[in-house]
Amino acid sequence: MRFSLSSRLRKSLSVLFIVLSLCMSSFALTTVASAHSTAAATTTPVCVVHSNPSMVEMGEFATESSIADIIQVECRPKYSQNTVTISSPQLFNHCQSRLSWSSPFPLAFVEGSSFTVTLDNDGNATAVVWGGPSCAAGTVLITASLNAPPFTTVRTHFTIRPPQNTSPGVTAHPSTEVEDAVFSSVATVIQVEFPSVQAEKLVNISSHELFSRCAVAPHITWVGPDQTVLGAGVDNVTVQLDNNGNAFVVALGGASCASRKSTIVADLLTVPYTTYTNTFTILSPRPTCCIR
Repeated sequence: MRFSLSSRLRKSLSVLFIVLSLCMSSFALTTVASAHSTAAATTTPVCVVHSNPSMVEMGEFATESSIADIIQVECRPKYSQNTVTISSPQLFNHCQSRLSWSSPFPLAFVEGSSFTVTLDNDGNATAVVWGGPSCAAGTVLITASLNAPPFTTVRTHFTIRPPQNTSPGVTAHPSTEVEDAVFSSVATVIQVEFPSVQAEKLVNISSHELFSRCAVAPHITWVGPDQTVLGAGVDNVTVQLDNNGNAFVVALGGASCASRKSTIVADLLTVPYTTYTNTFTILSPRPTCCIR
C-alpha cells in the first residue's frame, strides 16, 4: 500500500522547515554577536601605562651611565582622583639603588623603587624617573597598580642601552604629550647627539616657545643626570657631551602650559657651531585610555 502526502500537508511542512531554518540562523547570529560583545567588554583595559621605549646611558665622571624616563599612566575617567603606584624594582637594581621620581609640577624628588601619582579628571598621570649614575644595560619591567577596585595592574618595559655613538640630532621623548588637567604641566627627555669627535664640548639647549607657552613661573625647569637642577625660570640650559657625543636634560613645563608645537634648538658652542632643531608638541587635556 502506498501513501502520498496531500498538497496542503507538503506545503505546511515546507513552511515549517523554512521557519525552523530562520530561527536557527537568528540564534547563531545572536550567539556570535553576544560572544563578540563579551570579548570586547573583557578586553577593554581599565588602565594602560606607557614608557619611553629605550635610552642610551649618558654622562661621564660623576654622572656616567645615567638615564631618565617619562612614564604615563592612563585609566578610564571614572577612576579619576584615585592613586596609582608606579614601581620598578628591576630599574632600581639596574641603577645601583639610585632612582629618583617626581611629578612634572611641582618638582619634588622621591627616592626609591616606586612612586605614587594621582589621576586627574581625565584619568591620566605622569611621572618622571632619573636613574644613575652607574646604571647597567638591560630591559626592565615597569608596573602601574590602581589603588582602588578593581585594583588592576598593568605593565610596560624600558630598555637601558650601553654607551655608544648615536645618530646626530636633538630629540624629545615623548615628542607629543597630553598636559596634566590639574596644573597643565608636561615633561619630556631632551637628548642631544653629536659626532663623538665633539666629546666633552658644551651644547646649549633652548626652547623660547615652550618657555612662553608655559605661562606660570618657573615656566621650564631643566633637570640633568643625577637629579641635578641645571636651570629654572630660563628658556635655555647648557649641557656637556660625554665621550660618545651624547647628553640629556629633562624639561619640566609648568604650570599653565598651552597646547601647540614648540621648537627645540641645540647649539654646539664651539667650531663648527652645529645647530640641530626638532619639536615637542603639547596636547590639551583629554581622556586617552584606552585609544592609542
